[in-house]
Amino acid sequence: MEKLLVTFLLFFVSGLWNVQGREGEFEPIEKICDRCKCSLHKEFTSSEQDKFLSYSVLDCSTKNLRHMLAEWPEEFAQDLKPGQELVFSLSGNDIHSLQQLPATEADLVFSCRHCNLSELASGLFLDTPNIVRLDLSWNRLSGDVLTPDVFRGPYNDEVYEPLALDELDLSNNLISYLDGSLFEHMAHLRSLSLSKNPLEKITPDTTLALGSIRRLEHLDLSYTGIDELPRGVFDKIDGLKELYLQGNHFKAVPSAIALLKPTLKILNIGDNPIQMLNDESFFDLDRLTHLNISMMENLEDIIIGTFSGLKSLEVLVCSNNPSLMTFDMSDLKGLVRLRQLDLSNCGLQHLHLDEPIPIIDHNSDIAQFEVFQKLRSVNLEGNPWHCDCDLYKTIESFKHILEDEFHGPATSPSNEARCESPYDLAALPLTDLGPLSLCNSPPKKVPKIPIYEAPAFLRPRSIMLSLLSVGIVLLIGFVIGFAIVCIKRRLQKADFGFTSPVRYTTVRDSTTSNILQQQQQQHV
Repeated sequence: MEKLLVTFLLFFVSGLWNVQGREGEFEPIEKICDRCKCSLHKEFTSSEQDKFLSYSVLDCSTKNLRHMLAEWPEEFAQDLKPGQELVFSLSGNDIHSLQQLPATEADLVFSCRHCNLSELASGLFLDTPNIVRLDLSWNRLSGDVLTPDVFRGPYNDEVYEPLALDELDLSNNLISYLDGSLFEHMAHLRSLSLSKNPLEKITPDTTLALGSIRRLEHLDLSYTGIDELPRGVFDKIDGLKELYLQGNHFKAVPSAIALLKPTLKILNIGDNPIQMLNDESFFDLDRLTHLNISMMENLEDIIIGTFSGLKSLEVLVCSNNPSLMTFDMSDLKGLVRLRQLDLSNCGLQHLHLDEPIPIIDHNSDIAQFEVFQKLRSVNLEGNPWHCDCDLYKTIESFKHILEDEFHGPATSPSNEARCESPYDLAALPLTDLGPLSLCNSPPKKVPKIPIYEAPAFLRPRSIMLSLLSVGIVLLIGFVIGFAIVCIKRRLQKADFGFTSPVRYTTVRDSTTSNILQQQQQQHV
C-alpha cells in the first residue's frame, strides 16, 4: 500500500510540473489553423475492405515552429475519438527538443522529420497510446537520447501499457548503438528503419534490442557501415519478411540470414564488396520472392547453384555489376515462379544455358517455349554483348518477352539491348539476331580498315635508324677527340714539343731603362 501511495505522489508531482511548464515550452494554438493546414474527415475508399475510411490532417510542417503544440485545435479536440485516424506533422521546423504530445485516443500518425531534434522528452507519448506510425528521421538523435522511458505508455497497476506503435522510422540520425531494453514498450512494432545511421558494429546491447522485437516484419539496416550480423539479432523474431542490408561492408552474405528461412520474402544485399556468390550464399531461402544483388563493383562470379534453392523467387535484380562478365541462365530454369529478371548495366558478354532450346522455326504458327514460362520482364540493356550462336540460342528462350518489351509503344529504341561484338554485328538489337548468320556459317573476321600512314621519315623504323646513326656519329667523334688528347699529353711528357716556352723580363731591370734614367738626371 505504501509503494502505491509513493508511486501516486510521484506521478502527481510529475504531472503538476508538466502543467506548470507548458506555457513557455509549448506553441499556443490560437489561430493555429490559420498557420497550419487543418482538414477534418478526409475520406478515401479502401479497395481491400471496399468501404469508405476517413482521417483528419493537421499539417504544421515548415511553419517556423519551435515547440510542440500546447493542445489540439478545438475542431480536432471534439472529434478525436478511438478509431479515428489523425495525421499530424511538424516536419521542417527547428524544434531541437520535442516535448510531450497533447492527449488523444485517436490513431495517431506523427512525423517530425528535418527538425534538428537532439532531445526527446520522457514520456513523450504517454497521452497518445494509440500512435501507430512515427517518423523521426533526418534529425540528430543519438543512442543516449533513445531510452525506454521515452516510449512508455500509460501506467496501469504495476506496469506501463505498451504503445500501439506499428512503424518506427529512425533513419538518417546519429545512432551508433541502441539501449538493450529500448523496445520494451513497443510490443506491436512491425516495421523499423535504422538506415544511414553510423552503427558500424552491432553491439551486444543493439543485438539484444533488435532481438526483442518479436513481431518485427520489416527491418532496414542499409548504409549503416556494418560488416557482420550476429545470429542473436534474429533469435527471437518470429516473422521477419523484409530485410535490407544494402550499402554496408559485407564481404559475404551473412550466415545469420539462415535463421529467417521460414519467413523471409524480400532481401536486398546489394552495394556490398562481395566478390562471389555460391550455393551457400542464400541458404535455401525457399520463401524468398524478391532478391536484389545490384551495384556490387567487386562481384565477378555467380557460381552455378546460387539460385537453385530459391523455389519461390519471383523477382531477381542483378544490375549495375560492372565486373560480372558471364551469367548462367541454367540456374534459373528451376525457378518456376520467376517473372522479372534485371541484368542491365553489367559487364555481361555471354549468357549460358546448359541445354538451350532448339532453333525455332519462325514460319510455324505455333511457338514453343520450353523454359521460363512465367517470365514476363527481362532487362539486358547496357551490356557489351558478344553475339554468337550460343547467345542466340539462349535469347530464343525468352525472345518473345524481349520483343514485347522493346517493340512496345512506350519503349525507346535507344534502351534496347544490342551487340557490341563481333564487328559486323555491332549495334544490332538482340531481338534481330538470326540463326543463319550465327549458327550456319563460320565467324567473320574483323576487316582491316585502311588507316592514315605517316610519312617514311616519321615511321617508327625510320626514327629508330635516325637515332642510331646520330648515336654512332657522336660515339666516333668522342673516340677521336679522346685519342688526340691522349697523344698530345704523351708528346709533352717526352719533350718533343713543337714550341718552346716564352720567357718574360720586367722593364725596370733592363739596361735600356738604366741609361734613360741617367740621361734624365744629367739634364736636370
